[in-house]
Amino acid sequence: MTIKEVIEIMESHHKNFDPAQPTCDGVIAGDVSKECTGVALTCCPTARVIRQAANEGCNLLICHEPTFFDGWDKTDWLEGDPVYLVKKALLEETGMTVYRNHDHLHSDRPDGIFTGVAKKLGWEKYALSDEFMPGCCFQLPSTTVAGVAEQLAQAMGIDGIRIIGDPEMEVERAAVVFHFLGGDMDREVLRFVKENCVQVLIPGEVVDWTVGEYVQDGLFFGQKLALLNPGHFNWEEPGMEYMAQWLADDLGGAVPVKFFQSGNQYKWIAFD
Repeated sequence: MTIKEVIEIMESHHKNFDPAQPTCDGVIAGDVSKECTGVALTCCPTARVIRQAANEGCNLLICHEPTFFDGWDKTDWLEGDPVYLVKKALLEETGMTVYRNHDHLHSDRPDGIFTGVAKKLGWEKYALSDEFMPGCCFQLPSTTVAGVAEQLAQAMGIDGIRIIGDPEMEVERAAVVFHFLGGDMDREVLRFVKENCVQVLIPGEVVDWTVGEYVQDGLFFGQKLALLNPGHFNWEEPGMEYMAQWLADDLGGAVPVKFFQSGNQYKWIAFD
């Protein structure tokens, strides 16, 4: 089976995607006419993941986020950049083809990334709806903010989560919500939080001056609200792990399919 054939099978899975929609998805690097020796899936196609995937015998890497540090993977602005040049050389050396699957996954109904998060947490049975935009509420068994944070960290394979709020606060209503990026969607998500009496928010990414400030001020005035921020890539990674499962089924064992965690971008420095 060629890489092109694998891509065609993958794209056919996304029945709701409008071909006329402008998209960042597609082949970012490599030769799709080659025989596919293995498919690697990850959230962020870092140099470490590229090397790891090649060492495991894969020559097709399907990622969710950009390869070349730009939302549309444009490279004209990187001419002569040393990091770009060595990463490009790594792709050429390993013979890796990179395909970005971002918009297709988010076009699935329900959303392919959010579904993976819910499945990884084991929260599907607690979901109050099957809609994920601007968020999905979950009615959990009684727990604490710290309990939710620990479950998130274990599911996402990370060693820490940033928090705004009281770790010991008891909660039953959590919401996985869209990223807070400083735009109009932030207001939609905050309306969703209020309308659904959310106690703990789990966004993919935050800017401090919208939701961060809102939660801080709410806490000052006695509101029972907390925010957990595992990080954009960690938050979306379970969606790519879930994709590895359904893609393997769609390919029917024709080629190996492996998931590679891109991992936490940040390390923790503790001070007394």
